[in-house]
Amino acid sequence: MHADPQLRECPHCGAHVALPPGQLSQACAFCDSPLVAYDGKQEPVDLVAPFVLDQRQAAQRLKTQLKSSFWAPSKVRRLDPEDLRGVLVPFYCYDAVAHSTYKGRVGIYWYRTETYTTIVNGKVQTRTRTVRETEWHPVAGTHVASYDDHLVSGSQGLPEHEANELEPFDMGQARPFDPGLIAGWPAELPDVSHSQAEQTANQELADLENAAIRSFLPGNEAGDVTNRTEMEISDVRLVLLPVYMAAYKHKGKPMRLLVNGQTGEVVGEIPKSWFKITVAVLLTIAVVGGAVLCGGGLAAIIGSLS
Repeated sequence: MHADPQLRECPHCGAHVALPPGQLSQACAFCDSPLVAYDGKQEPVDLVAPFVLDQRQAAQRLKTQLKSSFWAPSKVRRLDPEDLRGVLVPFYCYDAVAHSTYKGRVGIYWYRTETYTTIVNGKVQTRTRTVRETEWHPVAGTHVASYDDHLVSGSQGLPEHEANELEPFDMGQARPFDPGLIAGWPAELPDVSHSQAEQTANQELADLENAAIRSFLPGNEAGDVTNRTEMEISDVRLVLLPVYMAAYKHKGKPMRLLVNGQTGEVVGEIPKSWFKITVAVLLTIAVVGGAVLCGGGLAAIIGSLS
């Protein structure tokens, strides 16, 4: 549970501003000067990855994505990207070593020529075809791999499935924490517990290890592969990573789009206009039935619908 809001005196205008619980920094409401509430009593932040894209560049990435979403409702396609809000979101960053034992089967392809008869134009003809066979062999062994900088969202406001879509982040650009790195940007403290995050990390790392084992097995395909993995987490760090967020409502339902503040990757659910889709189907049926539509008229009609 986070503490109550803390009052911070703005060094520029002298106003006393309350920072919300769980937030490390924000701008002064009176003069827009950056305020930082980090005093070392909170959970220590190890690294900060600064924004590479500014708000204008991120807005352009989002605008391009929306324009390419042809089936989205027109109102959504006309969203104002200037509403993007940059936030430094907490992530847990893990280094781990996996020790696995595995067993299974690998299949090796071989080919034989088969002779068969068929009837063509009422005549019996003899032909040949190539048939693929699979020869299966048992396989077993051990596997050791290290996994560095595996990220797990530390914010309940950014669920893990959305965080995974935003990745990768370039951890090489992360710098040791300094209050100056977060000044001017809203920055959050984690509200996902260490135990929750570690459980998620163990499951995701086990899935990566499972895929890694299958990728190096010999043969053309693998089957019945099982592995027993012990995951040894060697290091965990709390990092703040740059994310832009744009919130909007569609049919009364709150929705949002996210932009990776380093790479410009845009993720989030963009709804489809079933009205557009229905009209497109009806117009297509009309075209097939002989209606006359010129050139790109169909796309122009659908694109003009809201």
